[in-house]
Parts: sequence; structure tokens; C-alpha cells
Amino acid sequence: MSEPLKILVILGSVREGRMAEPVGKWVCAQAAGRPELDCELVDLKDWDLPFYAFRDPPAKGNYTDPLQRRWAEKVASADGYILICPEYNHGPPAVLKNALDFVYAEWNRKPVTYVGYGGNGAARSIELLTCISRELQMAPLEGSVHIMGVWGKVKEGVFTGDDKDLKWLGHGFDEIAWWGNALKAARG
Repeated sequence: MSEPLKILVILGSVREGRMAEPVGKWVCAQAAGRPELDCELVDLKDWDLPFYAFRDPPAKGNYTDPLQRRWAEKVASADGYILICPEYNHGPPAVLKNALDFVYAEWNRKPVTYVGYGGNGAARSIELLTCISRELQMAPLEGSVHIMGVWGKVKEGVFTGDDKDLKWLGHGFDEIAWWGNALKAARG
């Protein structure tokens, strides 16, 4: 068996009382049973990325801002991404869009899938993120998880997915593992 793929599970909300954290922890706990995946939870609250104002051109390794350089290293370290995304006003949160915009080449030619909640399972948010991911030359996967009724699935800060959530998450893991290995080989 080859080395596990490093997958960043990025919490796409920084709001107080957000569901992204319990959902992201659930995703990582489920991934722990998958030896082909090594998931790391990345909380955008810990990054405090300022609003991206084109300080540096989005060329790999050409960043002068230390925070931008550190974010680029974190993004580049991964073989793929799972974005935990709520739906705010029919779209993804600005903090997640900003994190995607903050660097460019480091996202290229890597798979991304989505675990969404809010609205209709964050379908509109995921639709927009899919377009953004394509523009970043990522490989958006079709195996998204659309969590319905997230608030009823969190007890004492712990999210528990139902059978449908587990089925779609398993499919997402299968997809990110296949595409992650294929794209890693192609990048090599």
C-alpha cells in the first residue's frame, strides 16, 4: 500500500456557534478508519487571513507576505481538500472564499470535495464553490455531502451523521482517494 494521502479538512466558517467545527471533527473521525487518507483539520479561525487585496501575484512561491507564504505552504502540503461549508445568503462564507483566493498555484491539480450544511444542504454554496475550484484548477468531485437538518444532529457539541450522511461521506472518501492518487501520480 502506498503512503496515505494528506487531506486538509478546512472549516469554512468562523462564526460564533458555527456547525463547521462539529461537522469537520466528524469528517476527520470517519476518515480515521480509512488507511489511505490522513486528514488534518484546518480551522480558518486559527489563520486570521486578512481580506485578500492582491498583495502579491498568485504565482507559486512568489509571496512576500509571511502569512501568505505560510498559508501557501499549508495548502501546498496537501494532496486534496474537503471543504466544510455552510450556506450563508445562498453562497459560501466570505472567509472561505478569501482563503481560496489567498494563494493560487498551491491548489492546482488536486481534488476537492465538499461537506455542506444549511439551506438545502448547502447546495447553492457548493455549486458556487465548484465553479471557484475549477478556476483554481482544482478537480472538484461529484461526491459532495449535503447535510440536512444539521442542528438536530448535534448534541453537546458533537455531530452524528445519519445513514445518508455516512453513505455520501464514504463515497466522497472513495472519490478523493482515487482522484488524489491519480493526480498525485500525474503531478509527480
